Amino acid sequence: MLKSRLLWQIWSILGFTLIISTMLFGSLVADQVKRDAVNRVEQTLHKQVQALAPVLSELLDSGVSLSPEALTRMTPGITARITLIDRRGRVLADNQKPASQMNNHSDRPEIIRAFSNTYGVVSRYSDTLKVSMLYVAIRVESAGAAEGVLRVALPITSIDEQLRSLQTRIALSALAAGVVLLAIGYILAFRLTNPVSQMTEVAREIAVGEYQLRLPENREDELGQLAAVINELAQGAQDRIEELTGHRNRLTAVLASLTEGVVAVDLDQQVQHINQAALQIFGLKYDQVIGRKFGEVQTVREIKRMVETCIDEQTNVVATIKFGSQLLECSCILMPEADAGDFSGAILVIDDATERSRLEEVRSDFVANASHELKTPIAAIRGLIETIIDDPAMPKETFSRFAERIRLQTIRLDRIVQDLLQLSRFDSSEREKHLARIDLAGLLRQVHQAKLFDAGDASVEFTLSLQESSLEVEGEAEALNQLITNLVDNAIKYTDQRDGLVQLRLSRLGSMALIEVQDNGMGISKDESQRIFERFYRVDKARSRDLGGTGLGLAIVKHIAQSHMGSVSVESQLGKGSIFSVKIPLADPLEASA
Repeated sequence: MLKSRLLWQIWSILGFTLIISTMLFGSLVADQVKRDAVNRVEQTLHKQVQALAPVLSELLDSGVSLSPEALTRMTPGITARITLIDRRGRVLADNQKPASQMNNHSDRPEIIRAFSNTYGVVSRYSDTLKVSMLYVAIRVESAGAAEGVLRVALPITSIDEQLRSLQTRIALSALAAGVVLLAIGYILAFRLTNPVSQMTEVAREIAVGEYQLRLPENREDELGQLAAVINELAQGAQDRIEELTGHRNRLTAVLASLTEGVVAVDLDQQVQHINQAALQIFGLKYDQVIGRKFGEVQTVREIKRMVETCIDEQTNVVATIKFGSQLLECSCILMPEADAGDFSGAILVIDDATERSRLEEVRSDFVANASHELKTPIAAIRGLIETIIDDPAMPKETFSRFAERIRLQTIRLDRIVQDLLQLSRFDSSEREKHLARIDLAGLLRQVHQAKLFDAGDASVEFTLSLQESSLEVEGEAEALNQLITNLVDNAIKYTDQRDGLVQLRLSRLGSMALIEVQDNGMGISKDESQRIFERFYRVDKARSRDLGGTGLGLAIVKHIAQSHMGSVSVESQLGKGSIFSVKIPLADPLEASA
């Protein structure tokens, strides 16, 4: 409001008028007061000189000068300066300075006027006393007919002081009155200009989108009517903007919640909208895409060609496109106008089918691997049985050998089926879990004790190291037992008999329990380390089958660890051995009983 030019124009005019009026009034009052004061002093001096004339006129006859002290004794109570001058201008007596020291006064204006008119009044600077004085002189005549002039005078410095004091009081009063009047003027000007400034400010804010602002409508004049009209315009604009914003927000929320990428372009292929999913697929930021032509966006040429074809040919386009490591299913659909048959642009919908394709590939590989793994023992069993049937006279020794091979293949087939059932059970999110607090140290002791004989049969040293005497986790005892057993079995199988060593360790790692199985066996290459937890994957396929492995043991280990909110990893070097590490969150400590 203080920046309002209209307010300052009105207030400055009022202030200028007040200053001129005050100066003029003060000048007139000071001049009148000075004249009145001088007149009062003149009247007082005139009365004094009239009273002193009969007494002092007799001194003219003698022509003898009087001292100031003598004259003062003759005129007690008189504070004014008294001077007696003869016809020749010689000073005969003065109550403030010896007459002999005073110059001839015949040239003094008041003396000249007194001799010529019997009365003279002059205000001038006294060379004798060095002050401004008001002189009143009358012509006097003694009994001996001697003429002279009797003059009385008072300094007018007191009048000047009184006048300056009066001027100061007038100035202070004028200043106080001016401040009050200027304040009143400012309030009046503010009441006039403030509504105008408010309207201007609100109109400016409404123009930039602050549609919720309103002006007070407490006036009944033209300004009040103007405020009401501005409020109606703002309300209408606000209602329309809120409606459009609501539609836009709902559309934005829908697009943002989609897992598919959505890009909207106009007929000039300029990007009007893109959701977060599309930005993540392209690996771009919002300001790198929005407002630019789609042909300038950093993406694969096939997608750009899809959009170009859709708009130029006025037809919908569908394609599956390889984008780096991603497989994208793209659809570019024309976007019709709301109230017309024409098109306003196109919408590109991008579905990242990479994970779905990977899962299909995994499923296909699993089916193929499972079929192959099941087919091998079944084919062996079938071949052996058909041989036995075709040769009824088969020697008993040969028959016994074939029967043993059938038994071994049946055992292998049973292991595959059991492992598949276990894997399926841990894969299922709907299975019932029987969780309990499990002491891992006790569980590792059980596994170590159970596998000592297997390690001894394989001529492998098997050791147990427990850095913590008791570590408890929430889990399924059977599942965790199988996890540890699978890791130990693998370590024993793939460790050479000569100087073979398998170590089973338990320690705490922060809030996790760390189970490690280390061997000094054949080791695993870095490339194969990434795949050993896949189903039916074997590092050494021939050796695995010879040792009765199904290729599902480590996959089961991974699923058990994940079902316990843990993880499994491997560190290995070819020819030096491997370390399998399983991390499982520790159970919350039990509260102490009261």
